[in-house]
Amino acid sequence: MAPTAASTPPSVAIVTLGCGRNEVDSDQLGGLFHREGCELVDDPASAEVVLVNTCTFIAPAKQESIDTVLEACQLKEDGVTRGVFVVGCMAQRYPRELAEAIPEADAIVGFDGYGRLPAIVSDVLEGRISDRIIGVGAPHPGSRPSGRDLPLLLLPSGTTTDDADTTTTSGEAPAAGLLGLEVRERGASGVTGPSARGPASAPVDELTSVPVHEPTSVPGDERTWSPVEGRSPGRAVPPLEVQDDLDRMPASGPRFPVRRLGVAGPPRPWSYLKIASGCDRVCTFCAIPSFRGRFRSRPLDEIVSEAVWLSEQGIRELVLVSENTTSWGKDLPAGRDLQPTLLRELSDIDGLERIRLMYLQPAELTEPLLQAIATEPKVASYYDLSLQHVSGPVVRRMGRSGDGTRFAELIARARDADPDAVFRSNFIVGFPGETDDDVRVLEDFLEEQRLDWVGFFPFSREDGTPSDHLDGQVPDGLVRERLARVGELQERVADAATARFVGRELDVLVDEVVEDDPLERVTLARSYREAPDTDGEVALVGPDGAPAEVPAGRWLTVRAIDAVGVDLVAEVDAATAGGARG
Repeated sequence: MAPTAASTPPSVAIVTLGCGRNEVDSDQLGGLFHREGCELVDDPASAEVVLVNTCTFIAPAKQESIDTVLEACQLKEDGVTRGVFVVGCMAQRYPRELAEAIPEADAIVGFDGYGRLPAIVSDVLEGRISDRIIGVGAPHPGSRPSGRDLPLLLLPSGTTTDDADTTTTSGEAPAAGLLGLEVRERGASGVTGPSARGPASAPVDELTSVPVHEPTSVPGDERTWSPVEGRSPGRAVPPLEVQDDLDRMPASGPRFPVRRLGVAGPPRPWSYLKIASGCDRVCTFCAIPSFRGRFRSRPLDEIVSEAVWLSEQGIRELVLVSENTTSWGKDLPAGRDLQPTLLRELSDIDGLERIRLMYLQPAELTEPLLQAIATEPKVASYYDLSLQHVSGPVVRRMGRSGDGTRFAELIARARDADPDAVFRSNFIVGFPGETDDDVRVLEDFLEEQRLDWVGFFPFSREDGTPSDHLDGQVPDGLVRERLARVGELQERVADAATARFVGRELDVLVDEVVEDDPLERVTLARSYREAPDTDGEVALVGPDGAPAEVPAGRWLTVRAIDAVGVDLVAEVDAATAGGARG
């Protein structure tokens, strides 16, 4: 999208919805537009082009995506906005439905179009192309190994499993639809949802406008990254053409050759780092493999190179994400035995203080990886376990393996390796066939295992998935009643889990200083027990009880003096704050 005499690069805002993988995607899209000379802005109302990076995980996420696109379209009538482009998972999964339901959107761009998105935007704005659905290809098949893809629940040596008969149903997927989501009346002003700070990931195919060897940063600006230029010392990063040959830049897109941090403002002191894309699991409730494709690992050298660059930009905590982080390496020559090596190499990077893994599948959490999480000093003893349910019959209907007893054994092994380990998980309530007995099993598990952080989701019927057609759909009213029960129980458990940290010293990273009101300054940080965007916070105060005057990005040791629900209050010693590493 090089500027011409007739046009200059437009200002761009990227509104990011959904998970951390989408945030990385938006960073990468921001990098592409920044390299083309576009001004990246936080406020969509001040942007000539608004990109909405959508989510389609469950029904509420779809509704939020639709509402956000509609609000962005309204900006074309109320402000300077000239074009609205829909990207992300919803654009890939429901392109025709979105194009028909929201004609005000200028284009629906799938993963195949990401690498040339700046050129697509330019062509649409200048009237050179009128297609509204662009770059929506079939999900990439990846390189699925023969035979069973994944083990069932990994147990200590000598233990057997009886889950070999776990089966899933399959069949013709019904035509995709928006599932009755409301395309609400146009007219709301201002884009809601997460602020536009974003990135986007995807493939770079033979049609891409991103040359391999062109400069990938604006002179004097260090916040845009290319793996070709951003390699760590002594590492050979394969040329991008080789990456294509090795099936590591597929159409459902693990990455771009550029990434932009901070968009219009300074970057935060932590960052997501995507280590893989896609999923090989066969959970009956999840449609992600149908549009993200099979699992593909990014190679070790590429991940480490990006991590080095992130550290050079002031990032102090890396949050490793993918659809299944514990699958990383299975499609690389060294296999999943490479996982502890990845953590060691990331730990060796100067400037990084903490590494956190998200999205761990209990069926794939091997003993070497568990030990590496527990023993590597920079790796947070934080286990984000994707359990979904603990009643055996429900778990099996989900197409998964394990039950409360086996999950408890896994948690016990993690606590044996590190008694201070903390745990997060998510559970689906109201899955087809769930009974009151199944909910009681879940309640007993929550009380006994004392998980630090738990998210509950009502079952969402996803078209094209086996669970959409399972017998025993639970009435909405009963689902809400069960959610209230388990939510109230877990609130007590979580408060108690937080209270046990009072009186302890914790290493924290200062995330932000909130000064909306000069008289109400709040300094917020996180320890190893709080993941960004999802868990609680640590409010920092000085010896006098006033908010601590510590800048964002500072790494220091504090003492927890109080708990307020799931949040901690911690005291900063004046001398410690003054000598803290930053």
